[in-house]
Amino acid sequence: MELLKRKFPRSSLFCMALVAVAMLGAQSAVAKVTLRANSQWPETHAGSQVDKWWADEIRSRTGGEVDIQLFFGGALGKAKENLELLRTGAIDIAMMSPGYFPAQLPMHAAPNSIPMAMSSVDQATELMERLMDEVPALDEEAKENGLKTLFFHHLNPYLLVCKDPVTDVAGMAGKKMRTWGKALPQAVEAVGGTPVTLSLPEIYEGLARGTVDCIPFSVDLVLNYKINEVATNISEITIWEGPTNATWISLVAWDKLSADQQKVVQEVSREAFRKDRDATLAAGVEARKELEKIGVKFHAFSDAEKKKWQDANPDFFADFIKEMEAKGKGDAARKMIDIWRNVTS
Repeated sequence: MELLKRKFPRSSLFCMALVAVAMLGAQSAVAKVTLRANSQWPETHAGSQVDKWWADEIRSRTGGEVDIQLFFGGALGKAKENLELLRTGAIDIAMMSPGYFPAQLPMHAAPNSIPMAMSSVDQATELMERLMDEVPALDEEAKENGLKTLFFHHLNPYLLVCKDPVTDVAGMAGKKMRTWGKALPQAVEAVGGTPVTLSLPEIYEGLARGTVDCIPFSVDLVLNYKINEVATNISEITIWEGPTNATWISLVAWDKLSADQQKVVQEVSREAFRKDRDATLAAGVEARKELEKIGVKFHAFSDAEKKKWQDANPDFFADFIKEMEAKGKGDAARKMIDIWRNVTS
């Protein structure tokens, strides 16, 4: 210490100490970026395992500077509350389906809602990557709601899961089916069914009590939500396929991150999108085997009957473009649909 005093004046030592304290303080401040994430899915879902990987990887690649705390099964709020929770700062991140918010997020909601417009998980991946990269209006829409979209999750095809077998369009007459959004209820009504709005946690009880007769659901979600206990018939018709809940971060939370941290989050998010696709496909294969093993019956739904249902539906693409034109976003909507048709052709 005496040597230091002789080598450096007391004022210099004081300045050095201040610098050291400031550096420690800055490091401490960076290390305390903690973000709370609310997921609508149960922890057992394949996408939830990807979310865990995503959070761990961000924590690792930022050297512990960014800590994302995950809460599953809507522990911090119900699925339809997520947008308001993000806006008010009650949460920082939400894994939420845009289809629950068609008024606020209509462009994001379209791929999450329009029925019978995609047939495979791979198409959903390609479509959303292209839309996010080629249609700036989606990013603008997120910003209008104080959000930034990080990546989308996937779902296996939503087949027709019913209490009794349904093998043709005529079999849908009078059936009560769980729906969401704007387009799917129209598709149900087009074949004589009755749409019923239920949230995910309500579907088991809805089937058990007869509130609904059928639900569109993927085979892995049938297991996750134990739907096989109340409905044991699955018809081989894809009612809906596409991207599901996106991982969104509020712009307030995003701005808490440094440029380097933001870069890491975006890199890991793109990787998580592809990882989620692979996990979803694998979960679907295993779930189908398990369901067949425990006695769930899969029923054929002929191509002719599928086409009959599709032909009965409104022109959902044209309706979407018309809706977006009224909002001054017709060109962006047309570009979206052009990409969509290209991906699914």
